[in-house]
Amino acid sequence: MPDEFIPPIEFTAAGATPQEQKTNLKIVKPSPGFEPATELVAEAIIKDADVTVLDFNPQQVVLRFQIDGLWHSGTPMDRETGDYLLATLKQLAGLDYRERRARQEGSFGTMYLKNRQKFKLVSQGIQSGERVALYLDYKRPPLDTAQQLGMRASMIKQLQPILNDPKTGMVLVSAVPGEGYTTAWRGVLDACDRLTRDYFVIEEKGQLEPEVINIYPVEFDPAKGENAMSPITQLLLKQPDVLAFPELSDGDLLNQIIDLSNKRRIPMFTRIPGKHCIDAMLRVLLLKPDVEKFAEILTCVVSMRLIRLLCETCKIGFQPHPTLLQKLGLPPGRVAQLYKPFVFQPGMVDENEKEIEPCPKCSGIGYRGRTGLFEMLVINPELRNALVHKPQAGQLSAIAKRHGHISMQMEGIVMVASGRTSVEELQRVLKS
Repeated sequence: MPDEFIPPIEFTAAGATPQEQKTNLKIVKPSPGFEPATELVAEAIIKDADVTVLDFNPQQVVLRFQIDGLWHSGTPMDRETGDYLLATLKQLAGLDYRERRARQEGSFGTMYLKNRQKFKLVSQGIQSGERVALYLDYKRPPLDTAQQLGMRASMIKQLQPILNDPKTGMVLVSAVPGEGYTTAWRGVLDACDRLTRDYFVIEEKGQLEPEVINIYPVEFDPAKGENAMSPITQLLLKQPDVLAFPELSDGDLLNQIIDLSNKRRIPMFTRIPGKHCIDAMLRVLLLKPDVEKFAEILTCVVSMRLIRLLCETCKIGFQPHPTLLQKLGLPPGRVAQLYKPFVFQPGMVDENEKEIEPCPKCSGIGYRGRTGLFEMLVINPELRNALVHKPQAGQLSAIAKRHGHISMQMEGIVMVASGRTSVEELQRVLKS
């Protein structure tokens, strides 16, 4: 292939010194694996693939991309091309290209489309051959605020007074681990008034979350026999306005947190995995806390899921059938059209029998990027009573709905009606 068809990527190879980096790069440039390696790296960047996985078996190399949390198949390559490509990538990452069994890990940098990227390469021999993962990392615009994460302005307006009320008992934050668990927590903390009030987050040593400005981390070390309550005595001398516990290990810890909050009149924030607000509350009950104390102190639950956004370049509008609108709870005539993704398939042609190219923005997937789908549940006396005496999902949901709660499903339908996502994507997120 002529050089002009090779993606214009500038590599920064691994090396302890600039000279070593230049040497590693000089070694791979004449290699027959340099061109396919460059094309693969460019494809990962263009598709915004968080992870690219290559599975080597005796016949071929199977390629997969993780994009916006979902896996997509790539075009397989023959084994010889794959071997040359891998040798190039390993050399760029400062690894031994001859080692195909032991685990290796390295990294290299790139410059493409006027942006810098960093790739981490991990290789490991497996029974069928070798598995290689390329992790893409580059500086994205910060997503620190609830608004940037996708929380609607009306919800933020409702949430902030609760977060900043010194009489608030406990705020529970929930998300699915690996799908915004840390991000949701940071977004809620960022919505607090951290300029006039002192917030402290108690975290296990070595498990610190990314820093939120003006929220002070306090460590405890289990290796020294410490737990989340160990720093409290010294911490109380600083007269904290709010304490945050990102992990609930068991019901006993939760009981201690509740007792401390009641005694000192300190609001408490905490977090637990969950798919939505009702699910989060029920998961807390599985820890076996004092249910009456928990129900009494709980003020608000905030839950988030990640949902893919339709590609604005290629999404397709359609007139929804009245039955679909009825299922979505949308009045007839309220929404003139909904949108669905245009999913590219090789060999597709238009009405003139001309081959269709994949969308340059989303690479033919139909979606580009993700946002937070938020739900907020304010606890009322009827919900507290049900938590104690009849903690069942259906019962709790019915009570919440009766009091005007907007469920995550309803929040998602608003996104569908506004054309930001599709019915199919909302169904996938809610069922997953």
